[in-house]
Amino acid sequence: MNFDAHLRLDGNAESDLRTSICKYPSTRHRLKLVIALVVFMAGCASQPPRQVQYDALLDRAPAFNESLFGVPGHVPDFAEMTALTPQQESEFRRFFDAGVNSRHEPHKRVYEYLTRRLGNTRFLHRTLSASETVETRSGNCMSLALVTTAFARLADVDISWQLANADPVYSSEGSVIYSADHIQTLLFRTELTHNSMSVAFGRPYILVDYYTDYAPHSGEPLTESEMAALVYQNLAIEALAEGRLGQSFWLLRAGLQYDPANANIYNALAVVHRRAGDAQTAERLYRFALDEFGDQLIVLRNYRKLLLAQNRAEDADQLERRIMLLPDPDPYPLLGLGDEASENGDTGVALAYYQRAAEVAPYLHEVYLKIASIHTARGDLKRAQRALRKARDKAWAESDQDRYQAKLMALGER
Repeated sequence: MNFDAHLRLDGNAESDLRTSICKYPSTRHRLKLVIALVVFMAGCASQPPRQVQYDALLDRAPAFNESLFGVPGHVPDFAEMTALTPQQESEFRRFFDAGVNSRHEPHKRVYEYLTRRLGNTRFLHRTLSASETVETRSGNCMSLALVTTAFARLADVDISWQLANADPVYSSEGSVIYSADHIQTLLFRTELTHNSMSVAFGRPYILVDYYTDYAPHSGEPLTESEMAALVYQNLAIEALAEGRLGQSFWLLRAGLQYDPANANIYNALAVVHRRAGDAQTAERLYRFALDEFGDQLIVLRNYRKLLLAQNRAEDADQLERRIMLLPDPDPYPLLGLGDEASENGDTGVALAYYQRAAEVAPYLHEVYLKIASIHTARGDLKRAQRALRKARDKAWAESDQDRYQAKLMALGER
């Protein structure tokens, strides 16, 4: 997905970042087959990259303070991220060229191999290369899109990518909060002859998706350059979450070379500069992102936090008014208000905020834990158990599932 990733590294939501890290409330994801007919071919891998018309953005962008971030570490090429080991290639070739399979069209053979090789994939909150994903059978949806790309190219199957038309999914791991959109890969059927009536209606494809429940059929097309930039954006934010500011910076720089019009990379660069102690460059980057790409909730929030840290209350209030005009799908502000009410002993208000957060993000297991805590404090154990069961069922990590089950047992449920 084209994702919001909100990193809260110090408990105060100091940085909001948009990434493509896909997040789901379950531990297993199965490939889902969708055969569709495309009317327009926008977004194919053969589409000319849009980078040429946006190169001037880099010329207008504020200068980066590279001296803060040291010598660049290893930044993998996009080709390296989509490469497979010789053994992995050989295994795929044996399957692809086998007589029983060769009767099927190439794009269907690629899909069939994916379902067999990666039909059960363990969700891992990291963007792995194609070879690492195959080796470990784990990764996020970006990792799986890279794998699909790798096998499709081995089979000479045309592909494209898209950001699915679906609401972002928010989740939290410790002090890090992620909101993720979803990336899908399209495997196209071999070009049809011009005599075929099917050409008039579009080119058939298989939509490769790793959703657990449903797969949106439509989305925002991505060029290869945009896709590559999202990979570097993911890797950079993962590095930032681990405190590796230098590596995060150089990965973001690499992403800009692919897609200078990715507003979220400028936002992330501002966060990295802010954490490295350069608030001036960070502010210039925030202002540049807003001037070039318009008001975006993530950028406005981060910029406002920087202003508040500098005691520039009047400027921060102006940004707050702009923030209030934008739709906000993030449930965590509601959870924060609920926590404040709970700490003040106003359980009724706290419960109202938590229930509103559950409406905004019904997949978020933490919401139901907070609701259960309110019901427990009120002595309503039946409602507390009901909320804990929802928390357990929504949790994607086994450790969280076990934790919620233990709480249920403590309340008397067996």
